[in-house]
Amino acid sequence: MGATTSSVGSSDSPRTVQSYARLAFAAVLALLAWSAFRGESGYVPLLGDIDLAIHEFGHMLFMPFGIPFLGRTMVILGGSLTQVVFPLLFVGYFLRKRDDGRRRDVFAAMVCLWWSAINLLDVAIYCADSRAGELMLLDGLAGKESDGHDWYNLLNGWGLLEHDTAIARWMRAIAALVCVASLAVAFWSELQLRRKQPGEASES
Repeated sequence: MGATTSSVGSSDSPRTVQSYARLAFAAVLALLAWSAFRGESGYVPLLGDIDLAIHEFGHMLFMPFGIPFLGRTMVILGGSLTQVVFPLLFVGYFLRKRDDGRRRDVFAAMVCLWWSAINLLDVAIYCADSRAGELMLLDGLAGKESDGHDWYNLLNGWGLLEHDTAIARWMRAIAALVCVASLAVAFWSELQLRRKQPGEASES
């Protein structure tokens, strides 16, 4: 009996440590989101540089070998679209059911959803700058000095340039809601696992 108890305790210990680590990580993500939404640039250290690479890849994705196969609009939109959608691929992977019918990892899926929300915030900031053109672009020029401002080109082409800040506000609102929801579900899913753990241990 004593041996059984000690083995259960030792097997539970790594899971408990992992659970605390995940909850701490979610708290860090909440702080980073708070900082990003309050800041002017929405920048998140390290993640911002990764997202920039994904954004630029998105342009190339819709223009393989220099050929815009879905038209110039999709080449321009492809950067922002890929930036937001890319993390959602991982959300789908982590929510996919395993052979036993359980989902793979809800917490990991919500972290990826948080990532997508942060990227949408970045796109909203870019969109809001359409007419102002104050953001510095990769070519080293401000948006108003360059013809490479994605959202100026998009909204101008769609006849919606004067609505840039209104559209950006909607994007930011959606980003905020998704961010809060993803973190709430992440915390909830991890706390649910911790609640189930003692019962599962006693049954084994």
